[in-house]
Order: sequence, then C-alpha cells, then structure tokens
Amino acid sequence: MTAPRAPIVVGVDGSDTARAAVAWAAHAAHLHERPLRIVSALGAPTPYGDGIRLPQSYFVDRDRAVHTYLDDAAHIARTEAPDIDTTTDVLEGPARPALLDAASSAHLIVVGSRGLGRVTAALAGSVAVALTAHAHCPVVVVRNRAVPVVGDVLVGVDGTDNSRPALAAAFDEATLRGRTLAAVHTWSPLSMSTAFDDQLDLPWDEVEVAEQAVLAESLAGWTDRYPDTPVTRAVVRGNTAAILSERSVDAELLVVGSHGRGGFAGMLLGSTSTTLLHTVSCPLMIVRTTSGRPHTADQYVTVT
Repeated sequence: MTAPRAPIVVGVDGSDTARAAVAWAAHAAHLHERPLRIVSALGAPTPYGDGIRLPQSYFVDRDRAVHTYLDDAAHIARTEAPDIDTTTDVLEGPARPALLDAASSAHLIVVGSRGLGRVTAALAGSVAVALTAHAHCPVVVVRNRAVPVVGDVLVGVDGTDNSRPALAAAFDEATLRGRTLAAVHTWSPLSMSTAFDDQLDLPWDEVEVAEQAVLAESLAGWTDRYPDTPVTRAVVRGNTAAILSERSVDAELLVVGSHGRGGFAGMLLGSTSTTLLHTVSCPLMIVRTTSGRPHTADQYVTVT
C-alpha cells in the first residue's frame, strides 16, 4: 500500500497576505502533486491574561471567525487549483506551537508576511523565527503582490554544505515551474561594512575568480541532474540581504538556506533574516539545514 504524500500546509487568519499565501500554496500543491491542508489557529484560551474571565460570546465569535477564514481560504484554493485534494483544520492553542506541530508532517508550510494577529502577525518575531528555526520542512513566506510575477527562481548560494538543501529546493521549484534558476553568490571581505572595499589594496580580481569557482563547485552535480533547467550565475560583492532583496523584484521565488557563512551566517536570528522578511518582493522560501552531514544531489532530487 502506498503511503500518503505529505501535504503542503498553509496557515490563514483572514488577512490579505494569508489569502495570497493560500493561492501560492494551492498552486504549489498542484505542481508538486500533493494535498493541501489549510489551517487556522484559535489562539490562546485567555488572550488577556489568566485572571480575566471572557464572556461566552467572545469564544463564539472567535470560532465563527476562524471557520470563516478557513471557508474563504478553501474557496481560493479550489479556484486556483480545482484538481488538488484540499482539507481544512482548526488548530487548538497559540499559533506558534500549533503551526510547528502542523509542520512536523508537512512537505512545506506557507504563511503570509503580515496578518491580523493569530497566524502571521509580525513574522520577524516569534512565529516566523520558531518556524524557520525548528520546522523540519521548508517555510515559505508570501507577500500580497498586486500582480504576481512570472520570473526566475532565485537562490542564494554560500558555497557550504548548508546551502545544498536550498539548492535542491530551488532546482525542484524551477523545474516544476519551467523557469530559469538564477544562482547568486555574494561575498565581502569585511563583515561589518563594504564601504571602504575600493580603498583597500587587495587582489580583487583573484578574489573574484576564487568566488566564481565557489559558485561553480556548488552547482556541479545539480546542473547534471537537471540538464533541462536553464541556470544563470552571478557573483556579486556586497551585502547579501540588499542584493537578494533587489533581485527579488523580478523573481517568482527566492530560496535561501537557514545557516551558512558570510552573509548567510545566523541569518534567521540576525539582521539578514529580518531584512529579507521585510524587504523581499517575491515569496521567500527558507530551507532549514537539519543535519551537518554532507549532502549530495541524489538525496534531494524529487523531480524526474
């Protein structure tokens, strides 16, 4: 008997970005041929403190609102991808633990970049950090673009084993979508600032060649595995978040790893992650490294 495929999970709270997240997730479920699970969290039983007794009408209105969010989201999903298996679920408790639990059995989990308070409010805060730091599946953060962009799948490459899961996911998405994969490797000799790079007497040409080799080595094997997926390469000196944010304007999706060196180091706990969450124009996929062991292309390929 064939085991059921892990679903794509999307969290909703009635906000515009949550609706955009549902549409993105439904399209992704169609591409990946996976079921879609739409969830909404009820929140804390006593949001104003344990000492305050709330009237029963509060809970009735809350439950009604959550079911409305789910019904609206299901309608969006079935309009976007009528062929997929779509289910809805109410999650008990606060959003952070509820979504982490939902992510434990998901292929990937999707949320909007801003919300009404239960699922996607303040993604630079506890919910986003918890998902990206602890979810064992990729996390996708979706903005509400006025007009969806059809463009390249952009991936940040830092040259370490930690970026391999992101490369795998990016190649997968580019292949499924029939898009070009745009691989970007950023570098800077100064961790604090690049303002005075041009005043330093360093062999920049040699450094550039070395960084080009880092990107080429990172892509080796992946391009062999995905010969029909066009790949463009860019090695850019400068701030990682600024470069990726600028290039995300014309991208369909940006994929990054959760750990790495240089500009990606500690990105989910520092300024780079915060900047990307607030400034990227396209959906952002964050692929967490779950093991320090070396990775190979064969471990991640899901498209034939």
